[in-house]
Amino acid sequence: MAGRHRTFNEQTVLEKATEVFWSKGYESATTEDLLTAMELNKGSLYNAFGNKKQLFKTVIDHYTAAIFENFSNDIKMNENPLVVLRSFFREVCDPKELTAHMKGCFLGNAVSELASIDGELEQLAINKLNKLEKLFKEALDKAQVQGQLPADMNTGITARYLINIWNGINITRRMYPSKKDLEPILKMSLQMLP
Repeated sequence: MAGRHRTFNEQTVLEKATEVFWSKGYESATTEDLLTAMELNKGSLYNAFGNKKQLFKTVIDHYTAAIFENFSNDIKMNENPLVVLRSFFREVCDPKELTAHMKGCFLGNAVSELASIDGELEQLAINKLNKLEKLFKEALDKAQVQGQLPADMNTGITARYLINIWNGINITRRMYPSKKDLEPILKMSLQMLP
């Protein structure tokens, strides 16, 4: 017997669920909050995504898939991967993204919140941040091969340094949510990228 045909756009409802989890956090987001935002009934939610924990896993996978794919493609296609790295960080200063910036980094928020709530979900978020760190390393390695970075630079440590900056700037941008305040901090933090 064939399953019931879905009457909703999965990408759209996942984006709506992402907004709920991002603004409220995992623990505070209720099933009712999710149902209202996603415009689904309980049966549709559970049939399509399982319980709240399964939905959160799906949301994290969905949220990161396009970001990581686009970032990876940009690194591969751009002759200067350092431009790609700097642009990735400077995006946090974009005034058009101010509302999102005030919510911090979705993954960083998840790691902080879930540390004492759900180790499995915390590890999932950590794994995604590790993937971002690997993409930073990919860009640094390419720049090093092209002679844009010193041959003796440890790109693994530098990528970890960049993930540290990323985590920090996502807290700082809540304190100083303006391009004027954030740009000088990022410029100083990224001085090792010529």
